[in-house]
Amino acid sequence: MAKYSQSLYTQRLLSLPILQSIEDLSVKTRLPSPLLSQYLNDNSRYYCHISVPKKNGGYRPIDSPNRQLKAIQRWILRHILEKLQPSVYATGFVPGIALKRNAIPHTGNQYILKLDLKDFFPSIKASYVYSVFRAAGYSKQIAYSLTSICTLNGYLPQGAPTSPCLSNLVCLRLDQRIGKYCDRHALTFTRYADDISISGNKLSIVKKAWVVIKLILSEEGYVINKNKEMLSGPRSKREITGLVVTPKLGIGQRKYNMYRNKIFH
Repeated sequence: MAKYSQSLYTQRLLSLPILQSIEDLSVKTRLPSPLLSQYLNDNSRYYCHISVPKKNGGYRPIDSPNRQLKAIQRWILRHILEKLQPSVYATGFVPGIALKRNAIPHTGNQYILKLDLKDFFPSIKASYVYSVFRAAGYSKQIAYSLTSICTLNGYLPQGAPTSPCLSNLVCLRLDQRIGKYCDRHALTFTRYADDISISGNKLSIVKKAWVVIKLILSEEGYVINKNKEMLSGPRSKREITGLVVTPKLGIGQRKYNMYRNKIFH
């Protein structure tokens, strides 16, 4: 009874919908129970699988849910996930935070380390998503049901409206571990989706952080894209998520000239 009361308290404190049964979920989402049960048992047939070309070559697999499944995922996003707080280090997929918010903290730092997480969404397991809903105060049954709706074949699908927000919430512990280390060593840390940026003014400290953070990522179950590891110094262009951060924030002369030519020619 104490655990049950605590769960209700958590949900009310966060202004989350009270869900005590599958029937409650059916009523709240206005989705008939039989159809909801189908999504809970096997939702793979309700996805369209496509491949989108990447800018640098290759293809990115996209799993797009059908209209009704997407509608219930949007309900979960709006009424539950967006009311939960990601870490202060997460700058991607956060309403009201512009792209430059990821780059501004690094402005003026001499050395910038950039890491990219390989297969970001597919590397986020259903068990991680389940933990998010449990932490929000939902029972095991409801957390399992919400997880089943938001995941595909045991991972986070790239194409579901809930996936970006869930990825931030799942990465809360990862962000806190990296952030705590960086704070102790006078380093700046931000994460924009799968792009991790670390910066500082002492090369030796940044290099040591490189080793430690790779270990943290491995312990948390993530793999680094080795082709996108980069350490930039004072004599090179320091760029974060497309923005040049030295000597001040901007898009860089090359991009400026390109856009200028498109406008005036």
